[in-house]
Amino acid sequence: MVTTMSTVSRTLTTVRLTALAAMLVVSPPSGWAAGKGPDAGGYTATDQVVYSFVDIAGTGGASVLAGVDDETALLTLGFPFNFYGEVYAAVCVSSNGAVYFLNEPALCASLNDFVHLDLTGTRLPFDLPGLFPLWSDLTFQAPGAGSVLYQTMGAVGSRRFVLQWNNAYPQGSQNPGTFQVVLSEGTNGILFQYRTANLGQGNPASQGAQATIGIRNAGGLDNGQQLQWSFDAPVLGDSSALSFSRAVAAPVITARAKPSRLWPPNNRPVAVTVSGTVTLGGAAVGISSAAYSVIDEYGQTQPSGAVTVAPDGSYSVTLTLTDSRRGNDRNGRTYTIVITVVDTAGNTATGSAVVLVPHDQGRDDDRDEDRDKDRDEDRDKDRDRDRERDRDRDSDNNDRDRG
Repeated sequence: MVTTMSTVSRTLTTVRLTALAAMLVVSPPSGWAAGKGPDAGGYTATDQVVYSFVDIAGTGGASVLAGVDDETALLTLGFPFNFYGEVYAAVCVSSNGAVYFLNEPALCASLNDFVHLDLTGTRLPFDLPGLFPLWSDLTFQAPGAGSVLYQTMGAVGSRRFVLQWNNAYPQGSQNPGTFQVVLSEGTNGILFQYRTANLGQGNPASQGAQATIGIRNAGGLDNGQQLQWSFDAPVLGDSSALSFSRAVAAPVITARAKPSRLWPPNNRPVAVTVSGTVTLGGAAVGISSAAYSVIDEYGQTQPSGAVTVAPDGSYSVTLTLTDSRRGNDRNGRTYTIVITVVDTAGNTATGSAVVLVPHDQGRDDDRDEDRDKDRDEDRDKDRDRDRERDRDRDSDNNDRDRG
């Protein structure tokens, strides 16, 4: 679904660039860092990434914002995308080289972002999470200008959403730039690609010299969840790319069951409580889902369901198991209760607790087997002693008979 909204058009002679996008690794200008971050949300950025421009101008990409200046369009992604721990299904794309994540579609109509700002020193008037591949005063009203193209591509689970500013002109520039943003399903990776960043000698907008490049979360200036690659710096090259990714450790889960042994095995339902803690891998990460399931070594269907995790990371869930086991199962029946947690960074972690229905009361794994072995050996010895006693008795009787 696409909704196009026009913002106030005004005359501004701020020249910028929107040139990016084609396919290689580009060397940054001398002295420029090849990597930045992490920020407070766990994102890092690097230009040491393979440039692989996906030119959707020839692959059926839909077009919006053609022939306009300072307009926005609301687009549906086609898959859920996780950004700073929140999941989004739609974006608001601006003709000025920016993309905003929002859950309220009406907000897209009110955006007016033709003046780019320094993320590290200015509070944005619209406090929205956003991507800024080339935030500048761009226009599609110049002769020869294109539009913003968009397309969702690939198989379910590994789809990509591509946004391409095709032949966008910085205000006052004689040459356009082309660049794109690629969002990846599953990994939640962000890729900026620049096909044309060099707009010609003497062009003040060339190589990103009049643009903001980076990402931010709502409240980024205060909470540190923003990563600016550059502001008004000529750091881009033709056929170059920047990658933004979030490396967050998977949650750590503890689990214990009470009771952990069900006795006696008389085929009755028993309430078992599993409790423990979930420790997340970062302060900016939340829990997307938490659930329990039961693996029964006998293969029978067992209960499963959701788990509620408290703000301090603790949880407790009660389920019902049956205290039964097969009569010839000398090791007893084992239930394994698995707690599965998915965090908002896309990590999945599990913890487990074991409940045993033993063969005999007090029996425990190897010690039980040793005890059984000892008991059998003692029985054998008693048998041997009895046989020997019988032999001796028979021998004495024979001697008496002979005498």
